[in-house]
Amino acid sequence: RDVFVQLNHRSLMDDRIMFDFHDHMAKMQRQSPITILGSDSSSNLHPGRTISNMCRRAESHPDSHPNGENLLLFLEKDWNLYNGANDVPSKGQSLERLFRGINALAQRGVPYIRLKRKSKEVSKSKTWPCPSQGFPFECTTAHQHRWTNQPMVVSCKWFLRYLEPFALLDDPIMYGCREGFQENRYCDWEEALQDGRIAWVNSQWVVANVITGNHRVFFHQEVDQ
Repeated sequence: RDVFVQLNHRSLMDDRIMFDFHDHMAKMQRQSPITILGSDSSSNLHPGRTISNMCRRAESHPDSHPNGENLLLFLEKDWNLYNGANDVPSKGQSLERLFRGINALAQRGVPYIRLKRKSKEVSKSKTWPCPSQGFPFECTTAHQHRWTNQPMVVSCKWFLRYLEPFALLDDPIMYGCREGFQENRYCDWEEALQDGRIAWVNSQWVVANVITGNHRVFFHQEVDQ
């Protein structure tokens, strides 16, 4: 029911883009759905802390689920919605139908749904079909499929219980190994979930992936280069 935008290293250009969007919505006599997060140029949250922040805000939102069963669609800035001959809407697989399927999966206990096909390193023998509301998904376990920061829907209730404590941990053991990460005290969230610092690979959470084919949803376009 709401859109949160985390602006890391917030700049005047960011503010100008957001202002133009709000102005565009106002001219259409529509209320902007965006809540902007990130207060200044020094703000730089890693994905784990960003998801934590957004899920906490979802909990306190007027439209929050009464039992805390909120779902968060997480997208980094490099991902764009397909708008071509093989995209989801043009094949009759509407986004509404896709997200009804995602909601049903979450109700069945799947806390992490990737809107991409499974990673290549996952053996076919370790997956099984798990269609939902007529939409094709493929399931495996966290032990078989690594966490990625690619487009995903997460259960906020699950994330806040199991992963938020790691996301909020401010300790050198969580800082990344890349140049500048230790000095800036920045956590490489994706790496921490892959190398064992966070109990992801030892868990048996069910992970769902969209079976692509003609059901592609997002494509990647690097914006920093």
